Amino acid sequence: MAFSSADWTIDYSAKTVTNNDSGTGNNLPSATGDYSKVGTILEFFQWLATEFASTSQMDDTYPIESQTPTVYKWLNGWTFGHADDFKYLKGGSIEDPAGSGTSTADTLWANLYSIGTQESGTQLYLIQNDAEVTPWWITGNIDILIKVKDTGTWVQSVDTSGTLTDGGVWIYAREFGDTYDHNFADLSGGGRNPIGINTAADSGNKSGELYVTVSDSTGFTVGQFAKDTTTGAVGKIAKISGNDVYLNAVRGGTITASNTLAEYSERECVNASGTSSTISSITDVVAGYSSITVTFGTISRDLNNGNGAQTYDAEIDCNAQSMADTYEYLKYLTRYGSSDTLNGDAGQEYRSANEGSYSEVKVAPFGTLAGTTFYGAQGIWVTNYASADFVLKDSSGTEQAPPNYQNVFVTHASLNGCNIFVAEISAGDVVKNQYTINSTTSNTIVATATIDINKTPQSGSLRVDDTVYTYASFSGSTFSGVSPDPTGETGDFYVPLLDITADATSEQSDNIIYNSDISVRTSVRKYGFKPYDVDTTFGSTGLSFSPILTTDPQAT
Repeated sequence: MAFSSADWTIDYSAKTVTNNDSGTGNNLPSATGDYSKVGTILEFFQWLATEFASTSQMDDTYPIESQTPTVYKWLNGWTFGHADDFKYLKGGSIEDPAGSGTSTADTLWANLYSIGTQESGTQLYLIQNDAEVTPWWITGNIDILIKVKDTGTWVQSVDTSGTLTDGGVWIYAREFGDTYDHNFADLSGGGRNPIGINTAADSGNKSGELYVTVSDSTGFTVGQFAKDTTTGAVGKIAKISGNDVYLNAVRGGTITASNTLAEYSERECVNASGTSSTISSITDVVAGYSSITVTFGTISRDLNNGNGAQTYDAEIDCNAQSMADTYEYLKYLTRYGSSDTLNGDAGQEYRSANEGSYSEVKVAPFGTLAGTTFYGAQGIWVTNYASADFVLKDSSGTEQAPPNYQNVFVTHASLNGCNIFVAEISAGDVVKNQYTINSTTSNTIVATATIDINKTPQSGSLRVDDTVYTYASFSGSTFSGVSPDPTGETGDFYVPLLDITADATSEQSDNIIYNSDISVRTSVRKYGFKPYDVDTTFGSTGLSFSPILTTDPQAT
């Protein structure tokens, strides 16, 4: 645009140049939805230089100097008149060498512009000195001036190597539902600085942050925006199922039940496209994942893959959720606007378990999802998962893949109440002397030999003669979390692959590491049914069976 005195006011006494809209806040791009009042610093210079080249200005000090087409400097004590003035400029930098006419050191506004392709409606955001810069720009690629030096003091940020850097700034794109991206820029040299930011739709984000049930979803469009017309909250429509409108990147307020949801056009989110509907309910989709927890701190963990215990920096307790659900929740914790604390920082700033040392997974900072398999970022350990569908990297960056975890799975419509027993056999008999007790405590049993990890469920039951004990875990030669109290037990014992009384129509053992086939006996017993006893094999895909449960007419 071409600037004029209608856009800026020159105060010759104060030696300031002030944008006529600055200070109101209502005409910044973030409020108007466009850049109609933003122009290049070259255009600003050309207008100001023209003004001061006129005959009437010959007795006034000259205000500005061009050093290159994108680098400018205030002269003779001239400067901006308002703190927001630089927000109406783009395309270059400007320096105030005298600090608003005083003898203090200089102030620098550097230019940052993004290049790349983002999903529509992506709000880029900046982090300076570990704090977010309140956006005055609209969605999509940006071209803005940033104050990086203030009257002699640099605004500093920690760079990619963990070094505090003068004039540094981070730029992020993290809309839940899309892949993420971030980069660091050193703006201490002023001028014009490009930075790449690219995002794409994330197939692993299937849920949306929340969904709004409306009276009629006809006319709402995936990829467009929806706005609560009462509160002003805006979200991007991720998917529509019946009258449920799923929203991502919700910001600007709170979606509230009984208000009206209206569809708005891309980018502006200002002019309604004609579709509106009353909200009847709101459901926070990811709230169901909130029992997943992340704990930071150095830990030693053994994946039982033959590599022994390794060091990790964070443990994710999946709370028996799938890796796909866990992935979504981790993305949610690190989305734009997240204030959850992760490793001492806001979730929207989290980059890795050891920032400055570990390679960063920009698209998803805790790790990526391919199909249903989670590929963890460096230093991330997962536990208490629904299935071992993951590949991890320990703190050294070495890939750690889980062993071939398999299960015993049994199902039948009449299984509830049945005793289920699956155990190793040899020469036609159940092997009841796998181990010998060395010692006991109130909640442990220690064997005389190392427990065979390739035949033992991660948790389950063990038998000393006909007494059944449960255990929570094992390591080396010790079973831990044993119940009831095994104190005083001696002699031989063994560990069935599954040994429970069913309380549902299907039951499953905990994970068992498959190394080679195991001959087993499967037995299902319940008074009223004829006994089911079949010898079979626990193999590379585990063991699934459905017993034949025939009513015994004599058992009445």
